[in-house]
Amino acid sequence: MKKRLLIVAVVLISATYVNAQKVFSLHAVRVEGNIAAFEKVQALDHKVAQDAVNKGEIAFWAALKVEKLDAIDDEKGYNYVFVQWANSIDELLSTKSAWWNNKSKVLSAAEQEELNTLSATFTWTKDARDVYAAEDMLNGSGGDFLQFNFGRPANVSGFIAENKALWKPFYEKNMAKLNMGGWGVSRRLTTGNDSDSPTIMSWDVFKSMNDLMKYRIGIPLPKEMTDKSKMSQYIPNGFSSQPIFSIIKVTKDAVK
Repeated sequence: MKKRLLIVAVVLISATYVNAQKVFSLHAVRVEGNIAAFEKVQALDHKVAQDAVNKGEIAFWAALKVEKLDAIDDEKGYNYVFVQWANSIDELLSTKSAWWNNKSKVLSAAEQEELNTLSATFTWTKDARDVYAAEDMLNGSGGDFLQFNFGRPANVSGFIAENKALWKPFYEKNMAKLNMGGWGVSRRLTTGNDSDSPTIMSWDVFKSMNDLMKYRIGIPLPKEMTDKSKMSQYIPNGFSSQPIFSIIKVTKDAVK
């Protein structure tokens, strides 16, 4: 568990920000049938994804589960999300990033047979994929839970600029106090199907569900910060959705 918590800081918050802008894809899926079998498959897929990380073909991969506090399934909603990071858009769009095509080269015959047996017990009923550019981020000590904050600011550049200049320093200073494990902000590169689709996404990682929910209730902000903030202008209606996830599987950094 401790090892996983440490790694989560690198998952969605990834490595140090560099000039070659990091990008990532969010692949949301709806899985029906034997959910336990699906999650076991992720352990086998993780092995193949880790091989791709070790070869430098992807930066990392993670499988996330949508958390519902009432345990009631939304039959129209997605219930899992795959996240895949790359060091550049060229890397993300490279055929080498399709690591799942290498299963026969990485998994043993017994593992492939197990994967096929498990996969026959569940079905993907729908999926959707989007690509985001990481604008800024903070690496922390990780956590078990995270939330994505999707929104459509009236001023995207202003929203991102304030996150970098105002909110990042605040989180950096108060991360331990809030029991946060990481933070970041990104800009959507793919287009949506309607005028309400999000153009940005930020994320917050927490040690526990309690920490995350306390954060949602609200945290005290210094007056000098609220005086400077223009978020009420940039995104007057707030975030359109803030789904919560738990971590199922995540790759480690490649051994150098």
